[in-house]
Amino acid sequence: MYKWQKIKALQRQGKSIREIMRIVKVSRNTVRKYIRSSEPPEFKKRSYTKMLDEYKEEISQMLSKNYIGTRIYEELMKLGYKGSLSTVHKYISKQREEKRQQQEATTRVETGPGEQMQYDWKEWILKVGGEGIKIYLHEVILSYSRKKFYSWSLSITEQDVIRALAEAVNYFGGAAKELLIDNAKQMVITHRRDGIVRYNDNFLKFCGLYGIEPKACKSYRARTKGKVERPFYYIQEHFLRGLEVKSLEEFDTLLSEFTETYNRREHSSLKESPEERFKREKDLLIPPLEIEPGVLFELNLRKVSNDGYISWKGNFYPVPMKFCLREVKIESIFGRIIRIYDMEGNEISKHWINPVAKGIRPIHPEHEQLNKAYMEKRKKICSKVVNHFIEAFGDIGKRFLKGLREHRGANTYWHISEILACRQLYKREDIKDAIKQCDDIGAYHKNSVIRLLEGKQLKPMYNSSSISLSHLSGKRIKRDLSVYAELKGADHE
Repeated sequence: MYKWQKIKALQRQGKSIREIMRIVKVSRNTVRKYIRSSEPPEFKKRSYTKMLDEYKEEISQMLSKNYIGTRIYEELMKLGYKGSLSTVHKYISKQREEKRQQQEATTRVETGPGEQMQYDWKEWILKVGGEGIKIYLHEVILSYSRKKFYSWSLSITEQDVIRALAEAVNYFGGAAKELLIDNAKQMVITHRRDGIVRYNDNFLKFCGLYGIEPKACKSYRARTKGKVERPFYYIQEHFLRGLEVKSLEEFDTLLSEFTETYNRREHSSLKESPEERFKREKDLLIPPLEIEPGVLFELNLRKVSNDGYISWKGNFYPVPMKFCLREVKIESIFGRIIRIYDMEGNEISKHWINPVAKGIRPIHPEHEQLNKAYMEKRKKICSKVVNHFIEAFGDIGKRFLKGLREHRGANTYWHISEILACRQLYKREDIKDAIKQCDDIGAYHKNSVIRLLEGKQLKPMYNSSSISLSHLSGKRIKRDLSVYAELKGADHE
């Protein structure tokens, strides 16, 4: 991983294969293979454990109490330590030496144009509409010109950090060769006391593709990246403190304005504005890479509900109805926006996240249209049934229909459809007469009509395939068996 990243960074900086071979000390074939490879190599590294590793916290606590080496050794023996006293003394000496080095005076280091940039982030409670919301303010600064870029997020994942760095590179129009960072888990997995650093794979992949050399400062030594630490104090005291906004969009606008004002302001030490110094630095930056940072990560999978919503952080967001009960991919951008993609990677929806409300479910834009189409279809079906009923039974049908609407309400269309179905068994005039009798006595029910028809003569059956009785299931139908015998004889003829 480290060789791959180093080769990719040197290649982006314009180094030849021969120069890269000399710097990294690998063969020409290895250099070419890593340059052609878009993904870092995967390998398994043996892990080693030291006997005192499991007692680090206990030793640290005892040192803070000024225990001597033999006392620490005795306490560790009680905890199960099986090593020697000399090993403990070596460990303690190393700890004290590191503490002494931290207390040494810090010298100021200035880097040349395009050589270094620094990154850090700060947590802040911002008043939005009278309510406090936790935000994370990202800052990237070019060490030579002191030009700065600010962005913010509602979460602080490794995706957020990398996206903030990518936006800064686009803002500057390029990247410096070295990126100085702290040891946050979003970028650094481990930073050993001997200076060996293991970086996060996604962060290292980003640095390799952009041609940047990462450099983690010593743990608990913020002054190493003082150029980014001090401006945080300025923005905190001159912008953030006491700030109240009506919306996050307003804060975003104010932050952009503050960034531009700060970069035009004369630097107190350099006696020159960052914008003026940047003119001498911009041509020495590594050109930005046109790549969407989201492709560096595995996106979250969600299944769309049957009503066209996906769940995210306690809220529900609509997606096109054609994706119901299917899986989609979700990308969170700074914890402020989610982009939703289908499984082929095409963006299908985009939503702003409400950082305060929980359980919200906005109206689905397609539901109203689908419901309207359904109601129109239902209305057409009902109108068609009514027209057939009036065509079949004329004025008496209209009067009976009016009575049904008054007495049966929403079931009116079911009653008239059942009465219309009787035409397959009885003559139209007999049905019309039964409807008139029911209307005269105010019996507005399909069963009343059917009972009056039971004593009427059934229509002859000419073809068994032409009659469908599925809609008359449960009705009492009386027919002499001779009818079926006659029908069978007719079929044979």
